[in-house]
Amino acid sequence: MTDAEVFINFINDNYEEVKDLLKVTSNQRNIPFDEDIFHNSIIRCFNTITKRGYLKDKSPYGCKSYILRSYFNNIREDKRAACNAKRDFNYTSENIGQLHEDWYNNAKESAKEKIINDMFKDFALLYILMLVEENFPEEYSYLFRLKELIPNMTYTKLIKKTNAKQVRQKVCEVKRWLVENVDKDQIKQEFHEIYGDIL
Repeated sequence: MTDAEVFINFINDNYEEVKDLLKVTSNQRNIPFDEDIFHNSIIRCFNTITKRGYLKDKSPYGCKSYILRSYFNNIREDKRAACNAKRDFNYTSENIGQLHEDWYNNAKESAKEKIINDMFKDFALLYILMLVEENFPEEYSYLFRLKELIPNMTYTKLIKKTNAKQVRQKVCEVKRWLVENVDKDQIKQEFHEIYGDIL
């Protein structure tokens, strides 16, 4: 059995499982799932393996990884193609001024949106830290800050750094409380109450 046959047999036997995995992964990345691109990815993978003559990892994990990578590469290509299709290359002396004005206004609006989004992210972080400080003992707040603010801070590193006990339980308790008691709409409302007049 060729590697291409191994791959296509895996897809045939696990079609729904692979499709569900792509749906979940797409959802996590805030990308709508596209079944046409999924089918196109299967065909591309099969053709590539046939042309190349081999598949490095023929295990179920390897087949899933291959179709996953192919699917998201195809999503990116599809977006680029859509962007290029929307471009207007028909510039004339009459419309060049309007095109520039439209571009300038869009760029200005995009810059403003970026500033507001950056402000909101910073505000949300400070607001969450404030709530944690108000509702938990100092040790919980300290452990939570270290875990969430220091890049690549694992629980093992956190235990070594602080010599605290039950580190994971304390941080998880804070996270659970935040999930149950704080939502994005609440943070947005606080943000607009404070900064609404200047935005």
